[in-house]
Amino acid sequence: MDIQGLLPAPAKPPRRQHSLEFKEQVVAASYTANTSVASVAQQFKINANLVHKWRRQFEAKAAGRDDFIKVAPRIPVKAMDASCPDTTLKVELSSPLGPVTIHWPMSGLADLASWLKSQS
Repeated sequence: MDIQGLLPAPAKPPRRQHSLEFKEQVVAASYTANTSVASVAQQFKINANLVHKWRRQFEAKAAGRDDFIKVAPRIPVKAMDASCPDTTLKVELSSPLGPVTIHWPMSGLADLASWLKSQS
């Protein structure tokens, strides 16, 4: 007898979302003397990997690295036509503050590539 499909799928519990205050409390506890990350994780009933992740995030924020926005430029193939050297390349970047559009002359593609590499 095939019972597959007769029983409903088990319900997944919703993902927990932790407040910034809770994360700060956990991270602060993980830096106290003679305390391991594993014991802090057990104390707060969370996974130790999550404690490590939050520590990295807070360290990056303290170092000022949290403002970096990774973008993947979309370069249209049509704009790459070098037969018209007077045309410009339109690069559209997305960021949390809104879209950013850059118009770059086709004659300076090497400069654009250098600039994009320096931004990463």
